[in-house]
Amino acid sequence: MKAYKTFKLTVGLATALATLTLTQGCALLLLGGVAAGAAYGTVKYVKNTLHATNEVSLDKAWSAANVALHEIEMPVTSSTKDGASGKLVAKNAKSQPVIIELTRQTDKVTDIQITVGTFESSENKIQAEQIYNKMKARF
Repeated sequence: MKAYKTFKLTVGLATALATLTLTQGCALLLLGGVAAGAAYGTVKYVKNTLHATNEVSLDKAWSAANVALHEIEMPVTSSTKDGASGKLVAKNAKSQPVIIELTRQTDKVTDIQITVGTFESSENKIQAEQIYNKMKARF
């Protein structure tokens, strides 16, 4: 009888532990998914480059980038695109290079990098943000 109680207690503890482990994993997965979704559109600026990940297809981001540069009157000097990425190079009014790089993460998620000029400055950062905001208005 004592062995049966020990067995029953062991099975009960194992079941509780397994349930707790599985439930925590789902909760973490759910929270991770929510956090990832909330991160779309977050902008960071690192080493003279604006970085953002948006819930937008590569094609739509490509079109938005081209229109943004046209609206700001920055002539495109180089344009390359394939199914996974795209790169636009333009010149601003100071003849500094403006580079927009797009990388497809999924069918509906694209990484965006915008670099203005060679060196980090508040003016270059503002111009990168201006381009990004014009692009984002078209998503």
